[in-house]
Amino acid sequence: MTAQPQISEFTNPRTSTLKQPVFMRANVTEHFWGFEVRPNEHVFDVAVLMRAMTGFFAGTAFIAALGVWLLPSMAFATAAFSSKLIVSGLLMFATVMLARVAARGTQVRVQFDTSTGELREVVDGAFGGRLVLATHGLDAVEAVQVVESRENRGFGQVQIRVKGAGAISAGDGAVSALAVLRDRIASDCGLEASGPVREAVWGGPLVA
Repeated sequence: MTAQPQISEFTNPRTSTLKQPVFMRANVTEHFWGFEVRPNEHVFDVAVLMRAMTGFFAGTAFIAALGVWLLPSMAFATAAFSSKLIVSGLLMFATVMLARVAARGTQVRVQFDTSTGELREVVDGAFGGRLVLATHGLDAVEAVQVVESRENRGFGQVQIRVKGAGAISAGDGAVSALAVLRDRIASDCGLEASGPVREAVWGGPLVA
């Protein structure tokens, strides 16, 4: 499980009432293939609790794997050493599997790969790796908008509407500072022109 940003906590500006100053920019990291957006708001939900519980069970399994060798040999009817070895091996295997889950990140990052035309949702994998949750084409993006928080109109979130996938959160922070990120994403997805259109300059014999 991952800690997805709460889309429902953000709404249309007309339904918000409270507005407090927020001094926070979107967390954007530049890469040679594009850029990556990390959430500023740390979500504490079921995903985080599941990671904590998994880490607890991993530690318990590790202690049990060591504790097997502290039991007297008479605790096993026959082949005490082989039985201890098998049980200890199974517990160590369970420890490794649980530790891999517990070490995995929970905060979803959104990557915009302009070199391949992909939008990726990723999290930090176990032991420094990367786990791709979903991949979408940039041409599948239908809309990019900045929405305000229900609790504070000064805090907002950039939401991307992807065809067949619903809304994806791509950065949060001060509403006034999210317009630049919103315009950049819309431009990379082909929803808007990347720059102002130059006026045509006519010259030559056809000019009246």
